[in-house]
Amino acid sequence: MCGIAAHFRPDGAATPLDLALIAHRGPDAAGEWLSPDACFWLGNTRLAILDLSPCGAQPMIDPATGNVLVMNGEIYNHHALRAEMPEVNWRGTSDTETVLQGYAHWGRDLLVRLKGMFAFVIYDRAQEELFLARDRLGIKPLYFAPDADGIRFGSETRLFPDKMQVSSETIAGYLEWGACPEQRLLFSGIETLPAGHGMIVRRNGAREQWRWWPAQKALHSVPVSAPQKVRRLLETAVEEHLLSDVPVASFLSGGTDSSIITALAAQKLERKLKTFSVGFDLAEFDETAIALEVARRFGTQHERIQLTEEEVIASVTEAVAHLDLPSVDAINTYIVSKAVAQRGVKVALSGLGGDELFGGYPSFRDAPRLKLLARFPRTLRRLVGGERLADVPNEEGIAQLAQWRRRFFTAAMLRKAGLPNEPTPLSEPVELPDDFARISWAELTGYMRRMLLRDADQMSMAVSLELRVPFLDHELVEYSLGLSVTEKRRYRGTKGLLVEACRDLLPSAVYERPKRGFSLPMEEWMTGPLVGFVEEGLRETVARTLLPESFVTKARGDFRAGRLHWSRLWSMVVLGHFVRQRASCENPALHSFA
Repeated sequence: MCGIAAHFRPDGAATPLDLALIAHRGPDAAGEWLSPDACFWLGNTRLAILDLSPCGAQPMIDPATGNVLVMNGEIYNHHALRAEMPEVNWRGTSDTETVLQGYAHWGRDLLVRLKGMFAFVIYDRAQEELFLARDRLGIKPLYFAPDADGIRFGSETRLFPDKMQVSSETIAGYLEWGACPEQRLLFSGIETLPAGHGMIVRRNGAREQWRWWPAQKALHSVPVSAPQKVRRLLETAVEEHLLSDVPVASFLSGGTDSSIITALAAQKLERKLKTFSVGFDLAEFDETAIALEVARRFGTQHERIQLTEEEVIASVTEAVAHLDLPSVDAINTYIVSKAVAQRGVKVALSGLGGDELFGGYPSFRDAPRLKLLARFPRTLRRLVGGERLADVPNEEGIAQLAQWRRRFFTAAMLRKAGLPNEPTPLSEPVELPDDFARISWAELTGYMRRMLLRDADQMSMAVSLELRVPFLDHELVEYSLGLSVTEKRRYRGTKGLLVEACRDLLPSAVYERPKRGFSLPMEEWMTGPLVGFVEEGLRETVARTLLPESFVTKARGDFRAGRLHWSRLWSMVVLGHFVRQRASCENPALHSFA
């Protein structure tokens, strides 16, 4: 796991990016490389996980071809790929070298062979061009900023301080979803390479971008013995995600997904698995008892990390300060990641992805209802459910309705804030067997990608921790998406297929309890110990003309009166603090905006 950066300037010398800005992503080492003609520059900060020797250092140069690679992520099948290249005289044991040699061997066809999470930049010496790619699900980020002098790439937006222009359109995109849509980041001068896409930047500066996953073919699975197939795929995914030259730990909340990952990892790992759960003083928000039961069942080296309320509240403000892009929902991940990283852990497994694949969200129940409701006239919908249901799109597919349900700010709220209400398109469509799969696709490529995966990356890497997500193994994802709803609903209950596949692993209390997750009493804190932080953030949104004062004042009043959910006001608080922090870094773009 690393931080990567690159600059290409076709008509002059490339300018090195400031690697100190992403040192938290790779505190173990840093390196940079400049092409002989000085037009290409690559940089890297390294978190050493595989091949801890200098042979795993980046940027990595292939002496035979002259190609150069910087990569962020992990390739879990890299040993298998090496077996397909017996002629290579390997210098080390890193997956970075496997990707570099794989590119020399297969070219861009390498992408479909890779299993893992990754974002990389390769300088192709023969073609004098850059080849870039991002993993299928978008687990690892890759941003870029084109300008008159060329194009820059990096793992975080903070690498492009002169490209942080904020507009009403980008503010609206963030507020609508509680996180920035990839098609409309908060900073309009910065773009992201979409998940499952590759890009070529040619010597003359021309760019070619294409989608390499999913393929245009339909995703359909043979439903024979679905629980057994899911179990086999999960076991393989977890075993592959244990690949590491440093110890691997597991987040264990006590929920179904993290408990399944922990159980399988404990069975596969030769040494005792370290597991961590986080609890704090407020008993009604502490769910670590079930986590302890799972840990005892599988003999893990378990630690319940007890945090005081004061420690958690301090972590809230720290989390906001560490954001690379604003989010309303990054705090929990930061708190857990920080606590685990302080124990000397560099790699941890997470259960992220299980809800999206196996129907764990209310959207799987609500989107079909919205589809029926959308058939009724707007006036009738308003009578039944008020303005929010009146805004249900009546000409959209079920995937769009599932995405619509995820909005934090409604169309009416955006209008009152004087902000545009531009539609956010779904990721490029793929043919799927039924509505259940379409909702799953919407969650995977919408809510999960723009919020959960970005938060997982930016909050874990803020404390130099690599977070791995076995549920997002692409073979498991493809199989799950391809199953028909008939097959999935054969097994009763929320996430019934997953439960059936793994029922023997866990105590019944894990499956039978309601889904909660690691929640915080934010509403109480925002009117108590965090009230000063809230007011400061709201003042910044007004002072920097991000939102009208009248809108902010009314939102504050509605929140205090119980008419506005805390997350909606919190999104404004985070926006104000985030823009202030970026402007304080001598940022000309944000100074002019303010």
